[in-house]
Amino acid sequence: MSEAAMGREAIDLVPYARDAATLMGANVRIARLNRRWTAAELGAHAGCSRHTIAAIEQGKPTVAFGHVLNVCAALGIPLFVPGRDELARLTRAQQEAVRLMPNRVMPKAAPSNDF
Repeated sequence: MSEAAMGREAIDLVPYARDAATLMGANVRIARLNRRWTAAELGAHAGCSRHTIAAIEQGKPTVAFGHVLNVCAALGIPLFVPGRDELARLTRAQQEAVRLMPNRVMPKAAPSNDF
């Protein structure tokens, strides 16, 4: 059964995003195998199914982002920075920056050719 038939919309990734998903999948697989965990065991640690683990390892873009984050956390794969403290510090700083931003932006006006 295709993803579209299962209610999932196909996602066409740009090359950079496709490479990132493939790299993430390879990192997950290597970390799982280094721990000698089956996909089902990793799924139990991360709160998802072995099918979800397989999809992440294959770099499929339809996997819920929360599952990817939980799997990386279960395996100890750093996503952004090396340590939890630094991640927490950066998160707080970015949340403050977002708080200071306007709630919405006005689109840039199209240039007028009316001379």
